[in-house]
Amino acid sequence: MLLLVNNQRRDLSNAELRFANWVQASPQQPGVAVLNVEVPGRGRRFRQVDALVWTPQRCIATEIKGFRRRQDGVLVVPPNGPWLMDDGSVADMYGNDTTHNPVEQARAASLATKNWITEVTGEQHIIHGMALVMLLPRQQIPRLDCAHTPPMIDIVIEDYDVWRYYLHLDHAEPARWDSGQIARVLTSLGLGPLFQHNPNILADALGEPIRWSA
Repeated sequence: MLLLVNNQRRDLSNAELRFANWVQASPQQPGVAVLNVEVPGRGRRFRQVDALVWTPQRCIATEIKGFRRRQDGVLVVPPNGPWLMDDGSVADMYGNDTTHNPVEQARAASLATKNWITEVTGEQHIIHGMALVMLLPRQQIPRLDCAHTPPMIDIVIEDYDVWRYYLHLDHAEPARWDSGQIARVLTSLGLGPLFQHNPNILADALGEPIRWSA
């Protein structure tokens, strides 16, 4: 998987840096991950998306969240409101309070991405959302208590193997994304310099034949 970072890597949070390490530890996984993306939204507003991840089968708008302090126990995701620990306290993680939670942010990120891609390409694409929670050293979250999530939204608690499994869920299905489509989307976002405006770099990451002439 190819890692592309918008702006400086030093601007990433600790949780985002760990995710970047996951991507770099997955060279055999076909795909592209772009960190720290601003996606145009309604009016003149932008939606900050922690990562856009493409495999040949999926585009995943990913919100990467970390805890501010260590809290151990089951992580509870209610239908509304902030995420909680099983002792009833609010999970002290970034992007989790009375105004929003990681699932809501992942859903908003996926909708903004879907709307922008439709505007740019004129095509309808399914955009998945993920709330990826990274833990502090020695923090213990044995499981997630979550009865329901919105359609196409998933939650992963820091587990590299689970994340890799998620990327492989539909690997046998026909490809829905190719290097040309991804290049068009990234260029529309002003991110062409990240891949040197060369779709062959994306094609190589996706496991496609090199087919773009210089």
